[in-house]
Amino acid sequence: MDCTRAFTEYEADSAEMAPEIFELSIISGSCHLYGYLLTPDKRMPGPCPTVIMSHGFPGYTTNNDLELALMRMGCVVIHMNHRGAWGSEGMYLFTNLKDDLIAIAKWAHNPAIADQYGIDTENIFLVGHSMGGQSVLNAAKDLDFIKGVAAMAAYDIGAAFRYHMEKELFLMIETEGQCLKMESAGEVYENALIHQQELSVLNRYEELAKRNVLLVEASLDTVAPPDKMLRPLYNKLKELDGAAEYKAITSNHSFMGQRMHLTRTVGEWIQSLAEV
Repeated sequence: MDCTRAFTEYEADSAEMAPEIFELSIISGSCHLYGYLLTPDKRMPGPCPTVIMSHGFPGYTTNNDLELALMRMGCVVIHMNHRGAWGSEGMYLFTNLKDDLIAIAKWAHNPAIADQYGIDTENIFLVGHSMGGQSVLNAAKDLDFIKGVAAMAAYDIGAAFRYHMEKELFLMIETEGQCLKMESAGEVYENALIHQQELSVLNRYEELAKRNVLLVEASLDTVAPPDKMLRPLYNKLKELDGAAEYKAITSNHSFMGQRMHLTRTVGEWIQSLAEV
């Protein structure tokens, strides 16, 4: 892996050496999740560190730029759409997100799959933005083979209720969630209300203290205010002397205007762990 190649492409050589994209369908909860897998230029030595990306709610900030940069650095990148989102089967519920990621990670960790796509099973990372940040943190608690987990501007449903942000959460579900498959905004909100404690990033935080964790704050974030949704987790992890790193980027929730800064931050963190 080479972070210096984040924004540099190899000169075209041959089809055999070029990066590739593969369409994927992975089963989670008896539903097909649809997405794709990126493999780097064959001149990058393999097997490759592998990044599983988790999109936010509903996923308008796609993070495709980050995915392609990680591919150029020498990573295999897996992008899957959660149940009920962007064509994947099933209905969207917050409680499904963790299980989807666990299914994807176990698929990638399978030796036959790893051999097919050049996945280094010792270096699998979960990376998520916003609601995806909450999701990767929760999934990492149940995946002991994960090398690390990075959460960018992570949303915390538990914090939304603790800090009386229920109206904002419901409005987000009702308006932004119109592109998702769901029975109703009320059902998805009720799912959050009933399961707020288990969905919170602070739930079972002791498990995260055993993982390599990167938390990236968007300092101007008004959607997932970091003082309410990200810093409390970091403080808990530091109390337990966990392997957590905290980075602050002066930007809004989507890191607009600071995408290259975000890319370098995540890429350098992955490279530092993949080389250990």
